[in-house]
Amino acid sequence: MNQGLLTGEKTAAVQKLLEALQQKKTTAVYDLPESQAIYLAALITRITGKRVLLVLPNDLAASKATEDAQQLVGNASACLPGGEIELGRGVSSHENTWRRLETLQKVVSGETKLLCVSMDAMLRRMASPDQFKQALLRLAPGDRIMPDQLMSQLLRMGYERVEMVEGKGQCALRGSIVDCYPPAGSVALRLEFFDDEVDSIRTFDCISQRSQEKLKNCMLSPATEIVLAESDAPAAANRLRQAISTLGQDAPKVNALFDNLPPLPEDDEELPSFFDQEISPRVQSAQLAADVERRTSQLLSEADLLESGIPFKRMTAWLPILLPQTCSVIDWYDAPYVFMVQPDQLRQRCDERRAGFAEELQNAMEHGDAVPAQEQLLMTYDEVLATLQGHSLVVFSEFLRSMGGIQPEVMIQLGSRGVAGYQGQVKALAADCEKWRREGNCVVLLSGGVARGKRLTDALTELGIPVTFCEELSSNLILGEVLILPMTLSKGFLWPEAKLVVVSDTDLYGAGYRRTKTRKTSGERIATFTDLKVGDYVVHEDHGVGIYQGTIRLQSEGTYRDYLAIQYQGADKLYVPIEQLDRVQRYIGNPNALPKLNRLGGGEWQKQKSKVKAGLKELAFDLVKLYASREQHKGHAFGADTTWQKQFEDQFPYELTPDQEQSVREITRDMESDRNMDRLLCGDVGYGKTEVSLRAAFKAVMDGKQVALLAPTTILAQQHFNTIKRRFEHFPVECEVLSRFRTAKEQKDILKRLNEGKIDILVGTHRLLAKDVHFKDLGLLIVDEEQRFGVAHKEIIKNMKNEMDVLTLSATPIPRTLHMSMVGIRDMSVLETPPEERLPVQTHVVEYSDAVIRDAILRELSRGGQVYFLYNRVHSIEQFYTRLRALVPEARIGIAHGQMKEHGLEDVMMDFYSGNYDVLLCTTIIESGLDVPSANTLIVFDADRFGLSQLYQLRGRVGRSNRQAYAYFTVRPDKMLSEEAEQRLSAIREFTEFGAGFRIAMRDLEIRGAGNLLGPEQHGHLATVGYDMYCKLMEETLHEVQGQQLVAPELATRVDLKVDAYLPSDYVHDERQRMEMYKRISSLRTDIDREDIEEEMIDRYGDLPAPVETLLDIAQMRALAQRLGVSQVLYRPKGQLMMRLDQRYMPDLQLMMQAMVDTDSRLSLTPSQPVSMVLKDPTHLESGMLTEGLKVLKQLVAHLDQLLAAQTLETKQKA
Repeated sequence: MNQGLLTGEKTAAVQKLLEALQQKKTTAVYDLPESQAIYLAALITRITGKRVLLVLPNDLAASKATEDAQQLVGNASACLPGGEIELGRGVSSHENTWRRLETLQKVVSGETKLLCVSMDAMLRRMASPDQFKQALLRLAPGDRIMPDQLMSQLLRMGYERVEMVEGKGQCALRGSIVDCYPPAGSVALRLEFFDDEVDSIRTFDCISQRSQEKLKNCMLSPATEIVLAESDAPAAANRLRQAISTLGQDAPKVNALFDNLPPLPEDDEELPSFFDQEISPRVQSAQLAADVERRTSQLLSEADLLESGIPFKRMTAWLPILLPQTCSVIDWYDAPYVFMVQPDQLRQRCDERRAGFAEELQNAMEHGDAVPAQEQLLMTYDEVLATLQGHSLVVFSEFLRSMGGIQPEVMIQLGSRGVAGYQGQVKALAADCEKWRREGNCVVLLSGGVARGKRLTDALTELGIPVTFCEELSSNLILGEVLILPMTLSKGFLWPEAKLVVVSDTDLYGAGYRRTKTRKTSGERIATFTDLKVGDYVVHEDHGVGIYQGTIRLQSEGTYRDYLAIQYQGADKLYVPIEQLDRVQRYIGNPNALPKLNRLGGGEWQKQKSKVKAGLKELAFDLVKLYASREQHKGHAFGADTTWQKQFEDQFPYELTPDQEQSVREITRDMESDRNMDRLLCGDVGYGKTEVSLRAAFKAVMDGKQVALLAPTTILAQQHFNTIKRRFEHFPVECEVLSRFRTAKEQKDILKRLNEGKIDILVGTHRLLAKDVHFKDLGLLIVDEEQRFGVAHKEIIKNMKNEMDVLTLSATPIPRTLHMSMVGIRDMSVLETPPEERLPVQTHVVEYSDAVIRDAILRELSRGGQVYFLYNRVHSIEQFYTRLRALVPEARIGIAHGQMKEHGLEDVMMDFYSGNYDVLLCTTIIESGLDVPSANTLIVFDADRFGLSQLYQLRGRVGRSNRQAYAYFTVRPDKMLSEEAEQRLSAIREFTEFGAGFRIAMRDLEIRGAGNLLGPEQHGHLATVGYDMYCKLMEETLHEVQGQQLVAPELATRVDLKVDAYLPSDYVHDERQRMEMYKRISSLRTDIDREDIEEEMIDRYGDLPAPVETLLDIAQMRALAQRLGVSQVLYRPKGQLMMRLDQRYMPDLQLMMQAMVDTDSRLSLTPSQPVSMVLKDPTHLESGMLTEGLKVLKQLVAHLDQLLAAQTLETKQKA
């Protein structure tokens, strides 16, 4: 917070404004840039200490204004977005709902002094803030409330009850533990009770489900805006029922299906038109009637819930029906001062929003989803102004216009202006600073970051400008001083009367500098898709591929244990003890080709593994050979970074993510060494690979070398060229592109200048690899998506790697497991941190309707954007094109699919990129296409036919800029979705966070990553044994070929004691969570592991029952016995614990016997084969021997470790 920057209080303009505010006169402030309106709002907040409401045209403007306000007044500012109103049956992401609830909680708690709202938010009618405020629940340890009573209260506050809390607005009850995730919070909460007393409150991580830190108190805020008093709920439910009875009245009426049907035409050619005109409308009408009936039934059940005080989804859409009286933003945030920015734009936005909503409402009513009374959800512009009566109103406008119909009583001319941009030109900035300083102004330069600020300080000092750098401004500004602050504002301004010049980072560098923020994620629901469920294919390390059939509790000689049931070929079945769960992995391979089941027994699985390993060995030898030859070739060692390099890096408008910084360091180190670089830079789309590679290109050019950037398609080459031109425009670097879009004459000229060394960076397709392309001094080759080039071109690239530095870019998220397997074979940098500045894509899953599609397309076109329409059937795409043209005649529509000729496809894509088409009707060919920043709406037809990773990839085509993007995943109204399709669509809707790819489809992407990295010849091997086994074999093979000692396969120790050892279903209710805990227990090795698991289970489920304690004892005994080479632990009568030893895994026998003597006199070895270790104690029964045996084995392993350490030390000393 930099309140010291807020100055100008003594100016005549501000004094006049304060006087007008006090007298509640409507005031117009004009002749100022828009960015200064936010500054003035913050200044008035500081001077008066009173609340200010700042109204802006749209959600994006409100969000940006809040970012500026937070720099000036800190957390006292907040943003209230308008969000979407869900009228139809579609479901949309909760992003805006949570943002609204977070802000409303701050507002009613009195934390907000400056509230930035969009006109969309001002238009919305709201429920009473009083009930919302009363529902806020503050709890601290020692407070008394029964856990089930708290759950009832949370349900009335709009929370969804689930088995495990994984996202905002959810709650769960497990015994004496209540988990919940308040929408207004940034962390999930765990409340543990002792009877009816709150014993502790902790935060926990939604992904690991582990508690993190204890809290002294917490606030549980509602998960809905509409909180009804218990006494009001029955009346609201009745009003809803009355409204429901009118549903479908606006739907077009058509004759009953078979009433009064005209005779069939005699001419067969007239049959299609007969069906279109006579039959289709009747079918649609019957279908609509069935839909209305289903919807009515659903709403009636929601009305029943409402009567008991429990809110329902989309409740806000029924607000005017539920409540006789509604409220507005000003009722929630009673600010004495209301500032309206650009009133003409506000009025225009109001008209646009209401017109769009009227269309949505009409469409919803025709489908039986809404009633006319819902028209009252949005106020008119005049109604909004009426709510502001009695408040001091100020309108800000750059010019004196119609002021949105507002009649100001006081006019104030500020006489400010914006600051001209410098684009990193420090000398021009220094000249202006000197001029402003001499004129007696205070000059404030905003650098956006500390490192950048210090560099700017040094640069200006060198040019003779006296500057002061300070990280935070707490004192007042001094006239004639030049000050540098590491903060950011969207735009600067020059205010002559206040003698103040503010130059923002945007003005300095050309784009607003933004710090990398850690996103507050709302949990992770993706585990459902990666965990085991009945029917999944699994791989057992020793038995191969089978089908998982669930867990089963079996009784054997009076004791109970849980087992995994796996079905193999024929009638073969395997029951795997739950403690051996780590030997079973979910099969991950090609989802479209199911694997072959193995037989139990026989050598089929071992043969398959051997075959895969032979293929891997060939690959590994090639990799090791390549690496060795690269070590021998000496290359050019680039010099250290220059001052220009720093300047070039400063002009990047965002702070690098930690991954980007690490990658830049690795590439710089490679380039400065005398070994030729061959580095692979991996990261999902939009993760900043291009910026990292351009820094390497700049370094090469500064060292007098040429750079070639090779792209797989003409379009991508053109896009890279445009990016490079924009990024290098302020530097003396000559860039060109060589592709078929250049004429023969232009190409000839480019090649001539390239040979003469007049071109520094050349971008192109495989044309760059032609024999007539001669560089004067090529130092760096950047290859984009190497796997998309043909074999011949790959061979040329491979040869070039021995002659120069090569940086390969891949948009495939390479899995960590594979990455770790290949360490030392290929240099790899991985970008895993998503960019922060892009808005999450607003995702809607809706039933297909022409009206919804037309509205979505026109909405995008009205803001000058473009639309992707994905229709994945080539044979009927032309017919759909005709339908789409008839639906949206205003739009220019292009068609793109994979069966077009290559040049034809490229031309269409380039035309779309250039803005010659408004809508691109296409197949999934766009999945790996080019960035089109103006394409911000995606519509997918038959979305249920796509896999999860495909849906994610497709959605990644939009939202490439800082504009709000929309994705509509449509399904046919009459189609019954499979459970899996519903889960996929639900997941894609929930995960709107940009960069969710590593979570949302991690396994699918891993398969893609492995295939791309290793080549298609390895795909078959991967499909045979599954991904996890493939990675394991890969690691083993690399160890082999590098001459490293192979680790013997792990000994599978069995503990066969007749004791009850399992997780009771009344302790861990959810099957998925039970499997997760079994997996954790099976990996238990040490006392620390055990403490960790016990702590987690007590944390999540409460005190441990006896069978769980026993289960942990068995898991720990198994781990200790495994260390000693014990293959099986058995109980024999008269208190004998038999431990059979496997000589292949046993430690040194002499040391073992010594350790046994040192540990316990009850231990002995049997003389018979196989050798066994026996612990005798007749005083204990079987369960007692488990506890006693565990204690003795811990001591034995500790003594053995000491003896082994002493032996190693002695050997070293002798050597």
